[in-house]
Amino acid sequence: MRCFVFTGISRVIIEDVIKGMVKTIELRSAHNVATALKANVGNCVFLTPTRLYDLSRGVSGLVAEVTGKEVISHSIFLSTDRFMDESEMTVVKLRLKPKCIGRILNVLNAGILDSTEAEVIEMSYYDAK
Repeated sequence: MRCFVFTGISRVIIEDVIKGMVKTIELRSAHNVATALKANVGNCVFLTPTRLYDLSRGVSGLVAEVTGKEVISHSIFLSTDRFMDESEMTVVKLRLKPKCIGRILNVLNAGILDSTEAEVIEMSYYDAK
């Protein structure tokens, strides 16, 4: 199955999504936000603690379905007597329903400001060693 890939996700968060303790994740890093902006409700996503530059065949993680999406932009102003600064941050919140544990078969697209996608296969209990 083809999935959008989110990298650098904490193992604790992935375990909490599996257990159903966390249903919504908030993505802030640029490469994950770029991917999340292309994901829609009903799409398959793959969460892994592996970093983007280490993403390759055999990397394991959680396969989930997107059941909700919210895009939020924050503006922060900082001002002193001599200058004024404004920074903006886009955050994407995804509501997820866990499906299975999977492994990457082939990375299809991986870029810092482009969506990261991969072909993922479901791992059976015996393959999960």
